[in-house]
Parts: sequence; C-alpha cells; structure tokens
Amino acid sequence: MRDFRDAKAMAQTLRESLIDKTMTISHSESLELVSKMLGAADWNTLSALIQSGPREVSKPPASTERTPSYPAMPIRDFVPFPSATFPLFVGREKSVRALDQAFQRQREVVLAVQKDSAVDDPGLDDVHEIGVLAGILDLIPMDNGTMKMITQGYRRIAIRKWFGETGASIAEIADLAEGPIPEAIELVRRTIDHFRTYAQMHEIDVASFWPLLIQVRDPGRVADMISPRLRAPLSEKKSLLATLDPVARLEKVHALIAADLPPTAAPSER
Repeated sequence: MRDFRDAKAMAQTLRESLIDKTMTISHSESLELVSKMLGAADWNTLSALIQSGPREVSKPPASTERTPSYPAMPIRDFVPFPSATFPLFVGREKSVRALDQAFQRQREVVLAVQKDSAVDDPGLDDVHEIGVLAGILDLIPMDNGTMKMITQGYRRIAIRKWFGETGASIAEIADLAEGPIPEAIELVRRTIDHFRTYAQMHEIDVASFWPLLIQVRDPGRVADMISPRLRAPLSEKKSLLATLDPVARLEKVHALIAADLPPTAAPSER
C-alpha cells in the first residue's frame, strides 16, 4: 500500500461487499476495520503513519537549504483547529522565544498539543503527532507577564522532528493533504441542523460564523468549524483533530452532537 487513499479504497470495497450481503456499516466503521486488518490500532493511527512517515528526534540540519520547519509551541488543555480563531496565553520561556522567531519570519507557528499538561518542557514524545500550522494575528502583553496571542489555525500538519537546542522549540513538519473534497451532502445538512439545536441548548454564540457555516459543503471544514464549539472532553477533541478523513471526522462530530441531544430536541430527518 503506497498511501492512505489505498486504505480508503479498501474500506469502500469492504463496505460495498457487505451491502451485497445485506450487511450495512458506516464509512468510519469500514475504515476502522481496514485499519485493524492492516495491523494498526485504529484509522487515526494508520492514516497519520502513512501520511507523515516515521518521526525522529535529531539536530537541525547544517545545510542552509530551506526546510519545512517553524517555531513551535506546545499547548496544554486546549485543542486548536484549522479555520478557527482563538486566544492562547504564552508564558513558558521557549514559547516566548518561539514567538520572537515567528515575528522574524511570517508570523507562522506550529501548535503542538501536549499529551500530558503537567510536562513543563515537552519533547517530541510528549506532543501528539498531528498539530496545526497557525498564523499570529495579534499579540497583547498581560499584567502578569504573560502574552495573549490571537491565533488563526491554517491547516493540519504532521510533526516529524522537534528541536530544542536553540532555546526555542522548532518543529519540522509534513503537510497532510486530504485530497479531493468528498460529497457528503446529507451528512453535512444533518450535522448543521442538529448543531443549531445543540448550540441553542448550550447557549453557544454562533452568530459570527453561522452565515458561513450554512454555505460550506466540505464535510471536513464543517467539522473543523463546529469542533471548537463543542462541549466535549479534551480527549474527544484530540481525536477529532487527529481524524484526517473528512467524512469520518464529520461523522464523529455528528455523533458527539446527537449523543448530547435529548430525543425530543433532535430535528426531524427530512
């Protein structure tokens, strides 16, 4: 198998074969089954491994050639998503130095989600492999000596290497292409409908992004727009960030929404 698209094709073939035998499984269930057949714990693991290749800790290359590396910030108790704008509070010395380097370049920084928030100086093994490349929109000094950074997520990336010798954390990354936008019109419609009720129930302010959300037909982007606003555990949001398949990601988002709605609150299916 050369890349994750082969695994998706296998999953589709499996799903169609089961339908012929009057057995129906969802798209995400077929992906999970294929992942286990290929020896991976789940689809997230298989997809990340295939797309990003092996990770390794090493020193920065001595060559002056441009490499896909960026200042990096490990973040605790929060999961960033592409397309979202959010504040982050920066206080750790290496993160402050990473900020300095980001402003010397294109104001871009890699946001790496820590596995354990108690680790104060994380390395490669202490952050999740799937992170977000983000842009710094604004920087506000706080009275307590920390910095409030207004950030916009750009895209998912795989963190391949992690350098810390320069005093600022630097991450070498690999881009994660999701391929052509798949069609999932009914899933998109159903998820947005249910999220409207969910947002009302939890008093979530959606006025600023709702006009855009209802026009989006990319299932992956719909999932990324809704995910930051879910009242879901951190572990669930980490799973959503690590889910590279757009349809599978939106299926997870819809499942989290539906599980939190009382039966009478869910909009009727059309």
